[in-house]
Amino acid sequence: MRVENRWRDILAAATDATVIVSARDRGGEAQVRMRGGQAVALRVRWAGEGWPQDVLRAVEGVPSPWPADVVLLARRLSPGAVERLRELGANWADETGQAQIHGPGGLLVMRERPQARPAGRARTTFVWSASTIDIAELILASEDEPLRTTVLARESRWSLPQIANVLGAFDAQGWTIKRGPARGPRAHRELIDADAMLGSWSTALSETPRASRMAHRSTRDVIGLLADELAPALDGETKWALSGWAGLELTAAFATITPSLHVYVVEEDFAGPLSSAMQAAGLREVEQGGRVIFWPAGPDLLARSAPHEGMPVVSGPRLYADLISFGARGLDAAAHVKEQLIDPLHGRHDVEGEDDG
Repeated sequence: MRVENRWRDILAAATDATVIVSARDRGGEAQVRMRGGQAVALRVRWAGEGWPQDVLRAVEGVPSPWPADVVLLARRLSPGAVERLRELGANWADETGQAQIHGPGGLLVMRERPQARPAGRARTTFVWSASTIDIAELILASEDEPLRTTVLARESRWSLPQIANVLGAFDAQGWTIKRGPARGPRAHRELIDADAMLGSWSTALSETPRASRMAHRSTRDVIGLLADELAPALDGETKWALSGWAGLELTAAFATITPSLHVYVVEEDFAGPLSSAMQAAGLREVEQGGRVIFWPAGPDLLARSAPHEGMPVVSGPRLYADLISFGARGLDAAAHVKEQLIDPLHGRHDVEGEDDG
């Protein structure tokens, strides 16, 4: 479906009117013709899947208070995204039918998300668990190819029945689809909506509490500290991988400075061996304000890391999710990682700007 048609359908359903849309990338104009003949002009902001990070990018540059003629549209706005839009006093609507528009010319729409979905489109309740998080990252970090349970089992720590259950849950979300016969060597799935899976997965990660240890050392060059002292110390004590600003610098340079280091350390070494490495690198552990942040990691996360300039860096999707969690500049950096490291793996399977006839 072309993006113009998608925007037109969302606005038409929300306003019960005829809509003409002129679209370009993430913005455009819409003419809403009400039943009484009145025409209302709107400026559209497109927030893609509707996750909080999509909304934050889409509202960039919109003045406060929110202009009456600006409306934000998305496929399916998450509860967190809706909460943020309400704080902004924004006009918004999505494909589920929920909308809040205080537009020009007396245009007023207030609709909650319908409780029942149309027949044939119902989705089961989906919960991100250890297995769904791990298998989604494996899929998102791999180049597109048929998804087979035997291959995913070989490349992860999960059993065949568990992977089959996870893939079924992904099917129900519309992220993957079953192809070929029901069973046998030709049975497989395909990833058909990488953007939606990435948005949901990264949001789940950013909202999941995790342990951390912070350390500090006065320096103007954290990359130099990493290369000269921290990396050799970690190599001598544990398995590890970079993320955050340093991971960005090594894989898809974007930021002008690297203000801090974010390092995953295998969870079994998060106590004694990590303490030894910090001491060897001349780092002092602190409760807050540390420029070096350590997070525990399972073996699968580290197994998906890859060397860049001689240092291990987490997968593109994991780097994206960690940058998203930083907010502000992290959102732009994450968008850069998606463009450079993730989209090329999946052939831009999103429907934006495409025509399925």
